Amino acid sequence: MIEEKIKELIKKAVLKSQEDFSDEINLSTPQLQFGDFSSNIALILAKKMKRNPMELAEEIKSHMDSHEDIESVQVLKPGFINVWLSKTALIIPLEQAVNETFVIPPFSYGPEKKVMVEFAHPNTHKLLHIGHLRNIATGESVCRMLAAAGNKVIRTNYQGDVGLHIAKCLWGVKARIKKDGEALFEKLTLQEKIQLLGKGYSEGQTAYDADEKAKAEIIEINKQIYIQDPQIKELWIATREWSVAYFEERYKRLYSHFDRCYFESEVHEQGLKTAKELLEKGILEKSQGAVVFNGEKYGMDTRVFINSLGFPTYEGKELGLAPKEFSDFGTLDKAIHVVTPEQTSFFKITFKVEELWDKEKYGNKQYHLAYEWVKLKDGKMSSRTGNVIEASWLLDEIKKKILERFKNAGDIVETLAVAAVKYSFLKNATNSIISFDIDESVSLDGNSAPYLLYTYVRTKSILSKETENSGQYPKEITPDEKQILRLIYQYTDKVYKAASTLSPNILAGYLYELCREYNVFYQKNPILKADPDQKYIRITITKAVSNIIKHGLDLLGIKTVQKM
Repeated sequence: MIEEKIKELIKKAVLKSQEDFSDEINLSTPQLQFGDFSSNIALILAKKMKRNPMELAEEIKSHMDSHEDIESVQVLKPGFINVWLSKTALIIPLEQAVNETFVIPPFSYGPEKKVMVEFAHPNTHKLLHIGHLRNIATGESVCRMLAAAGNKVIRTNYQGDVGLHIAKCLWGVKARIKKDGEALFEKLTLQEKIQLLGKGYSEGQTAYDADEKAKAEIIEINKQIYIQDPQIKELWIATREWSVAYFEERYKRLYSHFDRCYFESEVHEQGLKTAKELLEKGILEKSQGAVVFNGEKYGMDTRVFINSLGFPTYEGKELGLAPKEFSDFGTLDKAIHVVTPEQTSFFKITFKVEELWDKEKYGNKQYHLAYEWVKLKDGKMSSRTGNVIEASWLLDEIKKKILERFKNAGDIVETLAVAAVKYSFLKNATNSIISFDIDESVSLDGNSAPYLLYTYVRTKSILSKETENSGQYPKEITPDEKQILRLIYQYTDKVYKAASTLSPNILAGYLYELCREYNVFYQKNPILKADPDQKYIRITITKAVSNIIKHGLDLLGIKTVQKM
């Protein structure tokens, strides 16, 4: 990583002026005429040392070792140390991109280089909604970036198939069976079955809130599910299978898959058993008829692991899930849970309890990657009363919008729709609340997937007209060419940063900047009609940009198209 090498050279030089220096060196990317990297370390130290910043910057510069990737170092007012890269430093990443030999700096959480990413997390008997789309887009991209950085990635999915929401749904479905008969199911398509579940849940929720008799019946169904009562088991399993089939269709549509899908129902017994064991060990304690973790001594919340009815809570079930996740695939360096920020306290507590239980296995080996809600004008998603933006509905609406704007998009409209949705989420930091805008997502103007894909198609069109690109690089590289070259050599570092910080938005932002700068370059500079040497480097740049866009979008879980 060129940037890290420059930081190292500057820090080594600073130590010759200040032996006790231990701070991090930060670099910024200035405007092109001021170099490729800039450090303000002399300005920061000058205040502490009460020295002239220009003199200190010159002193640091004089102590810097030479390096083959650095053409020159200059001090600029009021005390910046600016670095210009050599032509070789720019050309090597260019050729690597042309040959698709992207050398991503390695990143891992431990010696096994194995990480589990747990994402999606839908509840069975419910719809997959717009919030799940963001979760899946985020989790899938994180998986791909971590794999690119050298990790073996395990994809898991923890699906809620027990709980009051299931009981409410089954209460509504049973009411429908009582009215229309069990033969009703034989006539329904999968989509109609899912709609039945949605209506059943909505009716069950309404009845639970308004009718005490119905509420008691739903509570009884909930107990029956937990004890696998034959009175409800067959219906529960059949309707759960509908949900699983429905989920699989959506995962496939989003180019995602899982190595293991866990159900709540398979971990709650072990979770209950473990919670009781931890009660005996003093990690958990009794409180008002429940079993809790008293987090006060650790500066945390107190949370319930076994409720007063003797059932394991979500926290308790986590004690059944963790051992499975940390044993089913061998030793893990890290387990990353992609879940909304509302569960921050939940994960802090469960991680702490598991660490107290077995520090070697769980200590510092779990991370909660929080992603914010997707909001609409009427607030965040809720399925309590059927007010849900279903995932496939949104994709289909975007397909309609794309066909309105791109008349010849028939055979690529699905690819464009998935790209538009995913990129709209991934271009934002995970901690940003999103108000989804369909028109913005399909716009060719601005930071959108269609804009990136249009740029990719443009590069492929240029390259198709010049099948043999031979020649040599010009002696002088123009400022416009250097601007693109500068972005090209940043690519692998951006992938590293995105992977190591679990931030797909870093990669998405980089791809947008690359496309924007390439399009400016295309408008200002002839490519196919340029002089021979200039044509050679510009065709080479075009191929590198094309390959980077495709590779980068693939890491975001987005497919490219050959025409638009």
